[in-house]
Amino acid sequence: MKSKECMNCGSTKFNKVENGWKCDYCGTLYLNPKKETATTEKNTSEQPGLQKKKTRILIGVVLAIIFVLVGPLGYLTVSLNNTNTAYEPIEPGTVDSSEEEFPGEWNQSIYESIKVATENYDADNEKYSFTGGSSYEELEKLVGTPDTVTSWEKENYGMPPRSMATWNKTKNGDFTSHSITVTYEKKTKMITDKDHH
Repeated sequence: MKSKECMNCGSTKFNKVENGWKCDYCGTLYLNPKKETATTEKNTSEQPGLQKKKTRILIGVVLAIIFVLVGPLGYLTVSLNNTNTAYEPIEPGTVDSSEEEFPGEWNQSIYESIKVATENYDADNEKYSFTGGSSYEELEKLVGTPDTVTSWEKENYGMPPRSMATWNKTKNGDFTSHSITVTYEKKTKMITDKDHH
């Protein structure tokens, strides 16, 4: 070690310590690597077999748990998909023009009458579908065209192409402090989400 140079300070003076060398100038320790013995090699060669056995047991337990859970969930998914939901059109209700917390032609009763579609996931095809939601076209007839529309033209993570319509202006065209956002599936025009903030 005397011909070596300290990596921290550049000194070439060292003292021998219990497990290696110590720099006299800055105190950096340089430890000698431990020598492997025949017993450690024997233990490491036995561990892969034991590890494989533990891994197989763990995989078996996980698969058993999944099987127990997926069975009832699969039944519920099938029974939920088979329920026929009657379509409920949007009912306008009475318009109260004094409500300033809603933009444009919107009011509380119109917002509450929007039925958000039920989301269904098909694990075999890894795709989502929607059922039982209100029609975006009927909503637009009631409240007018939105102030902005954002579209997702391609399928994303199994979700079909969608659009998000936002109303955030008053009847006079001024921006309001509240807005309403409605997301709908582009193909069916079924409303999949709504938000009033």
